[in-house]
Amino acid sequence: MGRRRRDGWCGMAVVSVLAFSTPTVAADYWVGPGGSDADTGLSAGTSWATLQHAADQVGPGDTVQVLDGSYAGFYLDTSGTAAQPITFRAAGAGAQIVSDNPTTPDGINLEGVSHVVIDGFVVDGRTRAGVRAVSGSFITIRNCRLGYNGKWGVLTGFVDDVLIEDNVAHHSQIEHGIYVSNSSDRPTVRGNLVYSNNANGLHFNGDASLGGDGLIEDALVENNVIFDNGVAGGSGINMDGSVGGVIRNNLLYDNHASGISLYRIDAGAGATDNLVVNNTILSAADGRWCINIDNGSTNNTVRNNLLWNDHSFRGAISIDASSLGGFASDHNGGIDRYSVDGGNSVLTLASWQGLGYGAGSFVATPAALFVAPGTDFHLRASAPAVDAGAASGAPDTDLDGTPRPVGLAVDVGAYERVETTCGDGALDAGEECDPPGASCGEGQVCSQCRCENASACGSGIGLERARLKLRDAPGKLVVKGRAVVPPPWVAVDPPSSGIRVVVDATHGDGGLDVVLPGGPRWTTSANGRRWRYVDPTGAAGGVTRAVVVDASNKEPGLLRFSVRARATSYELPDSVGLRTAVVLGAADECAHLDWNPPGGERPSCKEAPGKLTCR
Repeated sequence: MGRRRRDGWCGMAVVSVLAFSTPTVAADYWVGPGGSDADTGLSAGTSWATLQHAADQVGPGDTVQVLDGSYAGFYLDTSGTAAQPITFRAAGAGAQIVSDNPTTPDGINLEGVSHVVIDGFVVDGRTRAGVRAVSGSFITIRNCRLGYNGKWGVLTGFVDDVLIEDNVAHHSQIEHGIYVSNSSDRPTVRGNLVYSNNANGLHFNGDASLGGDGLIEDALVENNVIFDNGVAGGSGINMDGSVGGVIRNNLLYDNHASGISLYRIDAGAGATDNLVVNNTILSAADGRWCINIDNGSTNNTVRNNLLWNDHSFRGAISIDASSLGGFASDHNGGIDRYSVDGGNSVLTLASWQGLGYGAGSFVATPAALFVAPGTDFHLRASAPAVDAGAASGAPDTDLDGTPRPVGLAVDVGAYERVETTCGDGALDAGEECDPPGASCGEGQVCSQCRCENASACGSGIGLERARLKLRDAPGKLVVKGRAVVPPPWVAVDPPSSGIRVVVDATHGDGGLDVVLPGGPRWTTSANGRRWRYVDPTGAAGGVTRAVVVDASNKEPGLLRFSVRARATSYELPDSVGLRTAVVLGAADECAHLDWNPPGGERPSCKEAPGKLTCR
């Protein structure tokens, strides 16, 4: 595929000039709704219309900024360089790939390329993979939201030095959330949220049948949160043929097959010389072993992990006879079940220690270990995991980024227990309120030694094009905006579920928290896409009118809303730290906006006596 020439020279003059010219200057291009592929693409106002056109034009050093909107995917077969990568970046949170690229049944396809960055796209419901990259190197895939894709969220094959970070990969229909396949060296998979995929959460597979040495070498797998995967089998983290890998600071819970598996099915050899350190793994009642090692997977080390299993028989670590060579295990905590025959029989920790493993390991229940088992896996102050780990191989920080160690020694598990006092009143590394939240009121949380109001929305979905007017007396409220709530929706149905609107500040009193309940005050339009709430009495926080519009025919998941209220009075919240949140369905079907203070850049507020106006 050819590139557009960027100079005005032609004929033989071009040949002579290019022979002595410096490399082409990198450019920033733009793609946006309503753009034209016949335009220059050099600004938002002259943007191109399609991602494929951009992919056909880019070269080393170019960046393609993609405005919020819905797009067909793209197929890229042009490489960047180490000094000048090619970057495709979503300019906002709503750049969505809504159909496959023209060549393969995937959203974004990188074919035989190197030094390419994919950043910030929403890729849902593609036929095969959300993002696919094969036969290349130095590929970065970050900040993408990948859901309900036919087979994989991310697939790479024969890609060295791939970096897959800070993505959300969920509900892959047939297989895995993130799949690093075929012979691949130095892959890094970190900071991803991976959940509810049919098979593995993360799958690393050497697959010697397709060529190469069939090994995944020197993988780094860290700081991932992985849950509710494996209904069809697999593992939270599968390492088929991993050699010299480090798996650390991962939280795995409620997965329905194995936790972490080191093994060989079709790789060039077993998974050898790996370090599994400072992970927290809790397997579901229908799951397998927390850590599973077999098929000649030797010389592996399992240290500083918290391992619990709700299965009636299975437990912490299962290893088979072919994998015992060079195996080391110590300073792990949790359930009192181990196996050295591939899970056919179970040993107690005492028997496990009698075989020379786990001298520094211990037995403990989730209730003894965690702040809130099932929802908050940070360590309790009294947890036996505190200061019970070994320094060797332990990561320098924990899953939250807290430095290790805090206290006398490294803690066991993915989280380091922070100190219980604020010391000088400022939150230093490893400190929190003493005790956490004790002096905070109802609905508040402790942040940096100071109580703050809990946010009404933690989905990460931004409130867009928001408007807010709030007057104290006589009280008046106008709030408008839009949000893209990824389908399929769980409870977006105002006549049944109602909506909630919150205007407050991070600190202090004031504002309002209004729930408009479902019921007869809501009416639905003939096309079923517009819901209207009318209450002349203003019984719910003074709200007299509200409208919610399903605009997903224009953009998948798009919802618009407006709420108007009149009341005797409202107490104005602090204009510094002012926030607006709207819950349009279930708790996570919500959107949130932090307003900049008066004088700041938009979105910001103007403050007058008794009045706030924000846009």
